Amino acid sequence: MHQEITGRKLINTHQQLSNCIRFLAVDAIAQAKSGHPGMPLGMADIMTVLFREVLNHDPQYPHWMNRDRLVVSNGHGSMLLYAALYLTGYDWDIEEIKQFRQLGSHAAGHPELDVSKGVEVTTGPLGQGLANAVGMAISAKRLAKIYGEDKINYHTFCLVGDGCLMEGISHEAASLAPKLIDSGLTVIWDDNGISIDGEIDPWFEKDVLARFESYGFEVIRNIDGHDPEAIKKALLEAKSQQRPCFIQMKTKIGKGCHGYEGLAKAHGQPVDPESIAKMRQDLDWPHPPFEIPEELMNMWRVESDGKKESLPEAKVPFDLSDWLSQQEERGEATRKASARVLTEIAPLIPHLIGGSADLTASNLTQLPDSGYMNDHHYDNQYIAYGVREFGMFAIANGLALSGLVPFVATFLTFMDYGRNALRMAALMKIRVVYVLTHDSIGLGEDGPTHQPIEHLSMCRATPGVYTWRPCNLQETVAAWMYAMSYQGPTVLALSRQSMGVVERCEMAHVLQGAYFQKLYEQFDITILASGSEVFIALETSEILEQQGIRANVISVPCLDLLPTASVVDKMGDRARVFVVEAGASQSWTRWAPWENIFGINDFGLSGKDKALYEHFGLVASQIAQTIQQRIK
Repeated sequence: MHQEITGRKLINTHQQLSNCIRFLAVDAIAQAKSGHPGMPLGMADIMTVLFREVLNHDPQYPHWMNRDRLVVSNGHGSMLLYAALYLTGYDWDIEEIKQFRQLGSHAAGHPELDVSKGVEVTTGPLGQGLANAVGMAISAKRLAKIYGEDKINYHTFCLVGDGCLMEGISHEAASLAPKLIDSGLTVIWDDNGISIDGEIDPWFEKDVLARFESYGFEVIRNIDGHDPEAIKKALLEAKSQQRPCFIQMKTKIGKGCHGYEGLAKAHGQPVDPESIAKMRQDLDWPHPPFEIPEELMNMWRVESDGKKESLPEAKVPFDLSDWLSQQEERGEATRKASARVLTEIAPLIPHLIGGSADLTASNLTQLPDSGYMNDHHYDNQYIAYGVREFGMFAIANGLALSGLVPFVATFLTFMDYGRNALRMAALMKIRVVYVLTHDSIGLGEDGPTHQPIEHLSMCRATPGVYTWRPCNLQETVAAWMYAMSYQGPTVLALSRQSMGVVERCEMAHVLQGAYFQKLYEQFDITILASGSEVFIALETSEILEQQGIRANVISVPCLDLLPTASVVDKMGDRARVFVVEAGASQSWTRWAPWENIFGINDFGLSGKDKALYEHFGLVASQIAQTIQQRIK
């Protein structure tokens, strides 16, 4: 395509349009003295075609539910995205581009979720964006069943680099994708053969395409990532496929910049001023930094047709108080109590979509009226993820970003595998519920590899994550009610072993995250506990009462909420506060001295749950005896 630009010679219009991205990127990175120019320079041609000729989007209606999604999994190349969003007319101004990587700028070092500005997802840790894109593509299929295929039929595009494909999460997400998606996902591989440490042959697989073919992707090979006609043809072919598609785009890292093109230093080093000046000369770009000619800007801008249908969002808040009043408290595991809750709420929330990492029978998360969504059964609300904890957590982020309400399930100890995706959910403030069962040494014989110790502390230490560890049905209901109303991630730590039975409290108190299970108006000490250890605390209080020591007991199903709970003012002197929890002590030190915390600060052991509690001193008689000695 050629066009006469006023006052200038006949030029290749596509080249000039893609150079708008290139120079915005190198100038912003140079001004910041920080960033990754190689990818924006190398993928500028692809991004130009994608935004101008393929992507179904409207900068004037960025929240339009049926917009195509674009995920930049290789998020270090963020200026590629910011430049394209600015040029096409999203809510960006040139001053924000000039403030790239500066405190307070929306042009952050890696893309951070802001749909109003066209950023669909926070990406940074490589490979997670691919899993997020899989979740977004799944959402399109499920939402089409809720609203109709004529209203929801968007396509999800995902840019990935070599690093994304080296990360193990790429295997987890991509091997599952064709089992769940029959169309609507295109992965664009920036195949430039270079990473930070140099040419990747010594540390990268030889045949990426064979891998994706084996997963079940349609593979489009060896596309020149600098030929606009070839790029457009490949993208349109991918969009029409009836299965996920993977495109190999052959590019040159640092394209167009002498002394950087094709070299590892292009990946993460700002281009020096002399090289930028030569690049301007070589690419016939006489314009000063951050200036885009009006003719080119007009060609970039996307005009709105003003016909964007809005659809109702998921209605998820609910009150289960009436249902709870009809349910008896049983001496049951809280995973079973959670199963009772799920049976009740699933029919009420068509946007709810659950799943487990091959532990459905152990997590008790199967929805009674739903089969598996796998093999493209989009009427169903449940996904069998297989043994893919990290992939599952990151796919759930994509589901949540696209309007669904996901819950995912595994053992609490396997939070280690998926924790970074939990962190990303917290960063983005998106609603994902983690049903994590087998929450302590109470799981018994599977031993220390499966017994979580530090995991509750890890979840509680993550900003924006609320961790609930209930002791009965009422607390489990409260946990689910909180999770469904909170715009952020919630962890439900649930027991394998059966609990005792305690009297119910006012639901409003339970929802505070901490409340009295036993209360003396005149008391000597306070014992805090969560989950299964609430019953140990109550038994300890009874033993102490016989010794003339009045011990209040506070159940703390959500330690994160304790600072604002009404019980705080009635706990008494910190030196006389004790804690019982079958896990690491760290998260309780704000409330009690270290020596007053009866926890586990070593790995567990293999054995019967009762024997393990005795071994670690988590039995009422031993705790009562120690408390007696300390308060003397």
